[in-house]
Amino acid sequence: MGGVLENIGPAIGIVLQGESLLVIAIGVVAGVIMGILPGFGGSQALALMFPFTFIMSPPAAILFMVSVYSAAEYGGSIPAILIRTPGTTAAAMTVLDGYPMAQRGEAYRALMISITSGVFGGIVSSLIFVVAATALAWVDLQFGPSEMFALGLLGLAIIGSFVGDNPTKGFIAAGLGLLLSTVGESPFGAVRFNFDQSYLNDGIPLIVMIISMLAAPEIFRLMGLTREADKEARRGSRNVLSDKGSGFGFSDFVKLLPTMIRGSLIGTGIGAIPGPGPTVGTVIAYNEEKRWSKRPEEFGTGIDEAISAPESANNAVVAGAMVPALALGIPGSGAIAVLLGVLVSKNIVPGPTLFTEHGPLIMAIFIGLIVCNLFLLLCGIVGIRYFAKIVEVPGRILGPFVMVMVLIGSYAHNNNMAHAAMVIVLGGLAYWMIKFKFSTIPVILGFVMGPIIELNLNRAMVINQGDVLAIIARPITLTILSLALITGFTAFRRSKKY
Repeated sequence: MGGVLENIGPAIGIVLQGESLLVIAIGVVAGVIMGILPGFGGSQALALMFPFTFIMSPPAAILFMVSVYSAAEYGGSIPAILIRTPGTTAAAMTVLDGYPMAQRGEAYRALMISITSGVFGGIVSSLIFVVAATALAWVDLQFGPSEMFALGLLGLAIIGSFVGDNPTKGFIAAGLGLLLSTVGESPFGAVRFNFDQSYLNDGIPLIVMIISMLAAPEIFRLMGLTREADKEARRGSRNVLSDKGSGFGFSDFVKLLPTMIRGSLIGTGIGAIPGPGPTVGTVIAYNEEKRWSKRPEEFGTGIDEAISAPESANNAVVAGAMVPALALGIPGSGAIAVLLGVLVSKNIVPGPTLFTEHGPLIMAIFIGLIVCNLFLLLCGIVGIRYFAKIVEVPGRILGPFVMVMVLIGSYAHNNNMAHAAMVIVLGGLAYWMIKFKFSTIPVILGFVMGPIIELNLNRAMVINQGDVLAIIARPITLTILSLALITGFTAFRRSKKY
């Protein structure tokens, strides 16, 4: 507990700086707007915002990105409630009762339940981590290159197993990410797979991979929408907020408190497991709330608890997902992979040493999440009507506009036109992967995990003078590798169903 008290003071100082508060506020607004756009979830929002972190200090950059992430997860509920089109995949559960409530003329109430529950979940999850964070610092003394190498393999096994409907396709996509991560200079002093092209000597930048795999496919989809599809997607968005319905007061908040607590705890727990992500968290929270409810037959007709449970879990996942990402360096989703990319770009290496070397900064992330959720509450209450107008923008206009932003951002990364070309080529690859039911998230995660695995294996080989048995015989390493084998074997057995 002493470590918590030591870090809280400096962390509060970091968060309350003018720059930090400004980027949190901007991040919340940008995240909500991105979340409102159908298909633009936390991963895509972070991918588009990544280039802006280049001009920020490390604390400001990280606080900006976690604010975008948290706000985007909430923003997806707005079109889910208004036009039955989830802005994010996790908001799919909100559609079940949010849209029927809006159709009854209670859209304002549904949106208020959504924002209140989301903020509650985000704050509870952040507080849990603030209290428990220091307990993870002991890992610093136990983990070396061998253990980190094993963790990387476990991360890949989890990625292939839990991301996407088909485990085999998940592993193939993760393998593609590993392959792409080997382009350019290696830790062993060689240049690989550059095909005599000088612009590939430095490899493929992380920002290019993130934009290509996550943002570009959705941009291509929007640009391909017909006029009729555009009108159908935006139908009803102008008039659905015309009636505030019955409103939402303090007594309603108290009534929903047990629901929000259950959803928050479920979201925090699911977030701490690499792989499942907010979508799984919302599904479990919805199902558990239905099981606890005295009126389960009313779920799906537009009741308060059925909106509150998944929304509180959704935002709670954000802080919970930081646990394996920061403590062990294992990204559990595309969004977390982007956040880890921000850390790496600021020369902050995710892993066990993070809690001892950057304690105040790590604590500032979670205190910043609390402040972010307070901004989000204000932003949601004030801006409900205005943010909803975003869904009226035709996809045929929105797509080219975002494409221009993407190309400028990829070029500005290193003033290299080759990076903009990479976005188009890799983005086209990602678009067709999705067409063939391949998730692109494992590609990103494999790309992020590849250098971690390779670098730590290299270090472990040097330390142990090339003795492979000495590397894998360490108790923690052997345990983690066994878990990776079990996870992979279980996934391949499950893949026989497909």
